[in-house]
Amino acid sequence: MTTHNGYLLIADISGYTQFLTSSELEHANPILQSLLSAMVEQVGEPLQFWKMEGDAVLAYSTLQGFPTGETFLATCENLYNAIATRRQNIIANTTCTCQACANVTGLDLKIIAHHGEFEEMQVGPMKDISGADVILVHRMTKTDVGYVTGIRSYALFSEAAVTAMDIEDALVPYSQPFEHFGEVSMQVYDLAKAWESFRAGCEHFFLEETDGVWTYHRHFDLPIVAIWDALTAPELKKRWMDGMISVTVERPKGRIGAGSGYHCAHKAADFRYWVTDWEPFEYFSTRIHDPGREGISMPETYQLKPTCTGTDFRYTIGQAHDAEGNRSEISEQEAVGFLSEFWPVCFDEMEALLRNVE
Repeated sequence: MTTHNGYLLIADISGYTQFLTSSELEHANPILQSLLSAMVEQVGEPLQFWKMEGDAVLAYSTLQGFPTGETFLATCENLYNAIATRRQNIIANTTCTCQACANVTGLDLKIIAHHGEFEEMQVGPMKDISGADVILVHRMTKTDVGYVTGIRSYALFSEAAVTAMDIEDALVPYSQPFEHFGEVSMQVYDLAKAWESFRAGCEHFFLEETDGVWTYHRHFDLPIVAIWDALTAPELKKRWMDGMISVTVERPKGRIGAGSGYHCAHKAADFRYWVTDWEPFEYFSTRIHDPGREGISMPETYQLKPTCTGTDFRYTIGQAHDAEGNRSEISEQEAVGFLSEFWPVCFDEMEALLRNVE
């Protein structure tokens, strides 16, 4: 057996028992299968699919200190967004009047997450994990969180998970005693509120390759979440970006997303850009200031696509303009000249860093 430290995650469909006992199985089972499939599709490296337990999807990560907390939180949000979107599509596309189809609105999701120690073991053809922390994350599925906080769709994090994640977000304190564990401190995150924000969205700023003045392509034999993490986490960016002195991020909403500003102090210049569009783990767009010309900036899009062997990455930079819309081709030429040498060196370093993390 191998001992690990990492995240333990349970995504549990709430309202499952009532739904099954009050619905026709002929339609109920396909609905549940569709919702569970939507969740399973969101579980990928560095999280590993653990198993299914009836109405729940279980996963874990054996990578210590990785992914970063904000990326792990985005994974939780994506799980909820996936099931909420699938549920909405089922409701919108059915005219059936049976109890199963009518009761879909009663299904929701709760996510339980803990960070601790566990043992990975092989039992015949099956891989499983065990340990006190595995028991605790299961105990955390049986709480009075919804009743006490009024939050129906939630992610419940143990204090150990919150500490490991190091997140600054709208978390609601909660605690409950569990047999053999005593009083356990936890934090609650409102997934439905995050979903409403996701639906409301913002104006999208996505550059196709044809929209840009220069594009860089690269394939990584690494999972998409690992690449996203390295591209967005300031502590990782500093380690792989060549010549970088420091990387800091302004988080107006308590975390990285649309509206966040990066300051990359490089040996050559100070680079400042802000996030204009944020779609984990598909793409994000920014607008970067020309460090040598006041008032001129350029749009950028970083796009990720999963492949059977890893991740395809595309970076595109667009035309440079000032606040009045006047184009600066010299800014574009200088940016392309710098990036065409900078990116290959940086991404070699990033790939080596991520492989060492593995």
